[in-house]
Amino acid sequence: MEKTLVLEEKKVIRQELNIEKWPLFAPSTYRKKSREITREILLENGNRAERKVTIGKTQQGEMGILRIVDYKIFCGLVGIWEEAGKPKEGKTNFAIHNLAKMLKLQWGRSTYRHIYKALERLKVIPIIWEDSFYQKETNTTERMVRYFNILDDLVIFERRAGNQMYLAISSFKLNNRIISNLLNNHSKPLYLDEIVKLKKEISVLLYRYIDLVMADKNHFERRTRELFSDLELSEYKYPSKRKQLLSPVLKELEGAELSTGMISRADLEKTTDGKDWKVVFKKSKKSLKIEQKYKQENKNSEASLAAELFNKRFPQKQGMLKEEVTEALIKKYSLDKVMLHISRISNDETVNNPVGLLRVSLEKEWDLPPTQEERQLQEKQARDEKEKRERERQEKEKEEYLKTKEEEERLDKIFLSLGPEEQERLKEEARQKIVAEHMEDSQEKTSKFFLMDIMVMIKVREIIKEREELNKSSKNV
Repeated sequence: MEKTLVLEEKKVIRQELNIEKWPLFAPSTYRKKSREITREILLENGNRAERKVTIGKTQQGEMGILRIVDYKIFCGLVGIWEEAGKPKEGKTNFAIHNLAKMLKLQWGRSTYRHIYKALERLKVIPIIWEDSFYQKETNTTERMVRYFNILDDLVIFERRAGNQMYLAISSFKLNNRIISNLLNNHSKPLYLDEIVKLKKEISVLLYRYIDLVMADKNHFERRTRELFSDLELSEYKYPSKRKQLLSPVLKELEGAELSTGMISRADLEKTTDGKDWKVVFKKSKKSLKIEQKYKQENKNSEASLAAELFNKRFPQKQGMLKEEVTEALIKKYSLDKVMLHISRISNDETVNNPVGLLRVSLEKEWDLPPTQEERQLQEKQARDEKEKRERERQEKEKEEYLKTKEEEERLDKIFLSLGPEEQERLKEEARQKIVAEHMEDSQEKTSKFFLMDIMVMIKVREIIKEREELNKSSKNV
């Protein structure tokens, strides 16, 4: 038996540092419709300066706040943006169900609504940065960044058959300042897998905080009063309440991987004065996943494999399959065949001599039914194949949709390049063609549906396309 050390792979993204340094995303217990976060910093000359971030408040009123769930969705979008090649300009296409899959959310109508609302908040809710947003490209902290949104653009396309949505091709564009800082490396690595698997909202807040403050240290302690102030959770005024909230959170965080190590200890201790609790974190080197691999170099190791499987399937008959018998069977039938028959012969309690049953099944070459594990594997393979076909179908439909959209935009550009009179002539020609094609319909029907502007423009595009093809054919002649 050989032990091989294998590093466990994690999904790593780069997250923008201004976003990471400020607790912009609030837990669901926060009830107000806007937030103001103020910090005082000490400048190099000894003076103090105020830094402020306002979320969800404009001159017109309060618009709502960003939630922890929105942060997870934002992390998923950054991952999609990175996979798309980190485009500086233009939109990034994505499908909502793929975003759900990345975040390990079970797909369904409620999940769709959950993601849809989070995307809306990322697009709509404004953030005002006052002396607090650092721009790496210009090496400046901007005096005022008004009405900053996490997403500069968001398009959610839905196609439905009745009440059933069967396609959702969407696109987004991250804020230009976020993109600039990400491309100029004003960012930090973040384990998306760790963020996704955290169930408690405060765990997400505290994980981000610890990942930052422990980047250059292996031990960290902080009183819960100051910690909750850092996390903008000042509504928890009593130490007992803070302890009650933190106990399950610290339990969830213990063992989590940080960008610079692993949380080997996350605990609470009473402060020296006995008036508060303090969190104690210890960071160690990243753990290695130890995999046990069987090295089948000789018949003895092969026999031990078969015996181990036999003892697992027939615990009441452990040791009945002797090593010399196993070696003889392997020599005669091969290891794979012996292992297959051991895994498939009946292990019912009525079987008194499973070794004899194994001999007979090998000699007679019984066609034994697959085991539960094999059936599950076959079902998984069938599901994977079905999902693959569905993805291919969706990709094909997406490609066709984008191609059609591109052609429509091209024809619209031609139409808009024409003078007003020519545009009106084209529209009138389109209306006449629509009326001629739908003479059997009532006049009311025709006017209310077929002569809608959208239907007229569809026909206008057809006319422009026909003229282009006619010009091409005449040139060829």
